[in-house]
Formats: sequence, C-alpha cells, structure tokens
Amino acid sequence: MRFWWLWVLVLMGCPKPEPKVEPVAPFAVGPAPLRRLTNSQYLNALTDVLGPEQPVLEEFPADSPVGGFDNAAEAQTPSELRVARYQVASRRYAELSTRDTAGVARLMNCSTWTTAEDEQRCLNAFLNGAARRLFRRPLKSDEVERFVALFATLRAGVDFEGASQLLLEALLQSPQFLYRPEVQGEFDGYALASRLSFLLWDSGPDDALLRAAELGELNTEAQVRAQAARLLNDPKAKRSLWNFHRQWLALERLLLDEHSVRTPEVDPLWTTATQASALTETRKFVENVMLDEGTLSALLTSRRAWLDAETARLYGVTPPNTEGEAVSLDATQRSGLLTRVAFLAGFSHRGATSPPIRGNGVNLHLLCRLPTPPPPGIDTTPPMQHDGPRTNRMLFEERTSPPACAGCHRSLNGFGFGFEHYTASGAWQSIDHTLEVDARGELFLTDVDGPFDGAIELSETLARSRTVHACATQMWIRYALGRAPSDDEQPWVGVEAERFFKNGGDVKALLLDVVTSPTFMQLPEVTP
Repeated sequence: MRFWWLWVLVLMGCPKPEPKVEPVAPFAVGPAPLRRLTNSQYLNALTDVLGPEQPVLEEFPADSPVGGFDNAAEAQTPSELRVARYQVASRRYAELSTRDTAGVARLMNCSTWTTAEDEQRCLNAFLNGAARRLFRRPLKSDEVERFVALFATLRAGVDFEGASQLLLEALLQSPQFLYRPEVQGEFDGYALASRLSFLLWDSGPDDALLRAAELGELNTEAQVRAQAARLLNDPKAKRSLWNFHRQWLALERLLLDEHSVRTPEVDPLWTTATQASALTETRKFVENVMLDEGTLSALLTSRRAWLDAETARLYGVTPPNTEGEAVSLDATQRSGLLTRVAFLAGFSHRGATSPPIRGNGVNLHLLCRLPTPPPPGIDTTPPMQHDGPRTNRMLFEERTSPPACAGCHRSLNGFGFGFEHYTASGAWQSIDHTLEVDARGELFLTDVDGPFDGAIELSETLARSRTVHACATQMWIRYALGRAPSDDEQPWVGVEAERFFKNGGDVKALLLDVVTSPTFMQLPEVTP
C-alpha cells in the first residue's frame, strides 16, 4: 500500500515525546526514466543560455500532469505537433540570436571572423560554450565531428552569420538538448548536475555547476549539498519554488474557463483585470516568502503581500507606493496562501462560494486525500435561496445533511465552512444575505482534530500538522524524481517527512536532504 505512512501519521493524534528520527536503512534505488524538458524548462534553458529576449512563439502542447505534476516521465511522449513546434521555435530563436553582428559574437563567443582560422576558433568556442551549456555536458568527439562537418557544409552555401544561425537551429532540435538521459555512463557528474539544476532552477546547469561536474566535485554528499545550497540561494530558485507550489496546490485553477468568463453580474467585485492580477499576486507571494522565509508555516500564515491596484482593491488596502514593495494584510482577515484571492476564487463557483469545493481543495492538496465521488443520483448543483434569506452555509448544511452525503461532507464541510468569510471573488464579508457569517469548522480524521473558527485559525492549525508536512514531503519527492516513489523508497519518504516536520517545515532543508539521498545521487545502470 503506497501511502501507508500517511495513515500512520494521521493516527498520531495524541501528544507524546518526540521520537528520534533514525537514519533510513539502505534501500533499492528506483528507476530514472528518460525525461523530456517540460515547456517551462525548455524556455528557461534557452533564456539562460541565449538571453532573456524571446521570440514570439506559437503555444506548445500542454504538458500532461500525472499525480499533479507536469514533469512526470510517463506522460512525456512526443507528438507530431510538439516536434513541429520545436522546429519553429528553433528557427525563431536562431534568427533572433544572430540578427546582428553583436548577437553572432555573443552566440559564438568571439569578436571577429574575417579569416578561416578565425571562423574555426569561433566554432570551437561555440561548441565549448553555448553548445556545452545546451547539451549540459561536453560534446562527445563524434558529436563535435558531426557539427564541424555540418558547419562546413552550411558555410559553403551561406556567410558565417547564416551558417551560425543554421547550426544553432540544428542543435536546438537535438535529442541531447530536448531530453535528459540519467543513467550510469561517461557523464555521471553532468547528469547529476542536470538533476540538481532542473529541480532547483527549472533550467539547465550554469557554468559553475558544469565546472564542478568536470572536476569530479559532485561525488560526495557534502559537495552536492554545497552546490544545491548555492542554487537555492540564487533568485533563479524562484522558478522551481513557484512551479512546484502552483502545481501541488492547484493555484492555476483560476485560469479555468469557468473563472475566465466571470462577469460583474455574477461577481460584482470581479473585473477583467482580476484574474491575471490575482495569479501574479500569488506567484510573488510564493516566490518571495519561500525564498526568504522558506517554511511551510510561512506559506500558510504569512501576511506579506505584493499587490497592484486591482488586488489592493480586493483586499481593501492602499496600494504600495513603490512597485515590488511588500505590504502587510489585515491580521483579522488574511493569513497565508489559503486566504488569498487565487485560491479562494479558484476553489469556488462563479458568483457563489462552495464549502465542499474549498474543503476538497484542502483535503486533496494539503492532506493528500483523494476525494470520494458522490453516490449516483445525488444533486450536485449549487443550492439556491428559498423560504427567506439564508447564509450560504445554511444552504449547504441542508443540502448535505442526508445520510448518503453526511459521511463524506463531515470532512469537506468541516474545512470548507472555515472560508465563509470570503466571497467567490475572495473578498472579505461578515454578512451573507443579511445574516452574520458563521465560519466555524472542524478538522476531522487528521492529527490536529478539533474545532476552529475561520480560515486564519485553520491555516495556523494546518501549519502544525504532521500530516500536512508528510503530504508536502511526498509531493516534493515526486516532483524531484519525475515519478512516484517506489515501494522500496517509501520508508525513506517517511523518514524525510518526519525530518521535515522536526525542522519546522524548512523547505530548503528538505530539498538538501532529497538531493543528497541515494535515490537522487545514484544513477541506475542501463537495462538491456
């Protein structure tokens, strides 16, 4: 049973002395399947090597999520459309990178190409520079021969600038750039460097990390930990911190069509700017809080916010005077991520809140509990007002009170009623249909069971939960490996979950433990 350790943690509700976390026993390392660059990894890698300016591109086919994440190897089968998009993107990036003399000089890492000897030096500098960065390792001798021969063929028909453009276009369509082989072989250190950088930067390794691989300085836990700490302290780590959290917590539900077509008639506080502003606010919150404070508790309880005029209006505060300046939200109304517009509006209907939907959002994403589908024939449409004014809570209590519904809804509503102070747009309310809002709830079947009042108290309680820390650990490890942990790896996952809890939910400490684990550092052998 793959999630056995979660149920063990769920049952640990009674206070007891903290057990010592023992090292996990040796275990068989799981597979390292061939992975393709995700859409974000592809764009980030090109940005880091070729520069921040990007050409206009047709939209790539969406990466297919498995277990909540779009980097799952099992769902990365290429398609004809994706191959065609790669071809177009390669041509446009190559054109942009060589559109003028300065661009060619940057790409080829040389300043002049007036003679055949100059051109050869430029080509060698390119193969040892940009090509090495894009392949994330030195090119093999046969690869160098092929690219030298290709360049000579191209140069026979076009000038140096044109040959450079076409050479880059060919390189960007190479499997060595688009895929990530991670097996034992000639380039073990470089494969580990790629693992580190794609996990912690959502991009390929920089020159310093490639240099460490070249010098054999990724062979010990201490060496890997030092490089990982460097990556985590770099602003580029914001990419992965956001990429993980947006997927784990489904923060982009706000982009679903249901939310895109909201109108002032159904959501009086919603405007055409709200959707994008709310998502940007949440992204800045996640990136800054996780990079600066870096704990699960901060994610769930911090009141810091990075607002524009639109989100300031929804939160009822004065916009900051300086762009990028953080403000502190009202302590009686807002806490961490669960009280922000992106989560609240994403987990609601147009024009109406839904305690079961918001409750399921907490159950599924923070407790790793899969939902139970409703029995056949159950009315799942939102309840409507009747027989005089009633709060939204009253309507849902009535709808979910039958025995066929009450069992599952005890947990769903128990979480969801805690959000009744927030409208479908995520704005604060104390009155609902002329009646006072009741936001009391109850945590059920968790390790922190009991009553609470409102989403702020709920968030503080979840921040203390072992089960929530265990769920986050499971998700981080799945994201890091691009697959679900194997049965042999489950005891290690349990140990990491306990360490994460004891470390106060320190995400950086968790990631440093993950990248220095046998399952991350040991590359599997090639299987025939």
